[in-house]
Amino acid sequence: MSTLRTSSTTATRPLRAWWTNGVTWLLAPVLVTATLYGLFSDRAYRLDRTVHLESLAQDVLTLAIVPVLVWAGRRSSAGSLRGHLLWLGLLGYIAYTYLIYAFGVPHNSAFLLYLAALTLSIAALIDGIARIDVRRVPLNAHAGVGWFLIVIGLAFAGLWLSDIVPTIGGGLPGTLNVGELPYPVYVADLAVALPAVIATGVALVRGHVAAPVLGAVVLIKVLTMGLAIWAMAIALLINGQQPNWPVAGLFAVMIAVCATVLWRGARELGTPAPDWLRPSLWN
Repeated sequence: MSTLRTSSTTATRPLRAWWTNGVTWLLAPVLVTATLYGLFSDRAYRLDRTVHLESLAQDVLTLAIVPVLVWAGRRSSAGSLRGHLLWLGLLGYIAYTYLIYAFGVPHNSAFLLYLAALTLSIAALIDGIARIDVRRVPLNAHAGVGWFLIVIGLAFAGLWLSDIVPTIGGGLPGTLNVGELPYPVYVADLAVALPAVIATGVALVRGHVAAPVLGAVVLIKVLTMGLAIWAMAIALLINGQQPNWPVAGLFAVMIAVCATVLWRGARELGTPAPDWLRPSLWN
């Protein structure tokens, strides 16, 4: 019986490695090309000066994340749970970022790259989460982390709604996109990101078996977005503009909490049971 199990595990590992490495190596050149275009093309971001600088800062951070994504993908394909969770969290950051780029940036020569990054990251994120056998992963749900996610989700939802709700009877929000189109961050946050953060927090509080895995992915995504906000703040300062310090301060707290929780979780994480990651959704 043990011989058959070992053979099965060995046979499925190449399938898992092929998928993870394949997506990673497809996504990496897409991200590098899109970010370099944004950094060096005068026509990449035909936006307000502040948003232009923030977009450049986001590109710098995304470019810096690419080697980490490749490393995490390789660790995942080698069977590392820590590597797989890091890979998924970075995919969440990429999916969120290019969802905003896809409909929040005036059309430019990198549009198809934005769509490719969005499609690949979403597909890999869904597949990578769904293939985890959560009952074989030695992670525990912590209610405190759950409440943290619920609070930040509700706080940002309230912050965005405070700009939108007063305009229901007429008028326009203070933050608008080109051509008075809705602000893309509001769309991505209120429709996708914040509900996911709050739902994960509720699952952690209730002790759902899948909550620790989802919580790790969400914390990594929140951490990377916090780093993006601070990259934007630094870019504005360098160019003589003032960042939104209350928002930057809030993200500094979030970065500290997420980094601390992830570091402690990584230290406490034991060895997962064999076959914790299915080679295919169809197995």
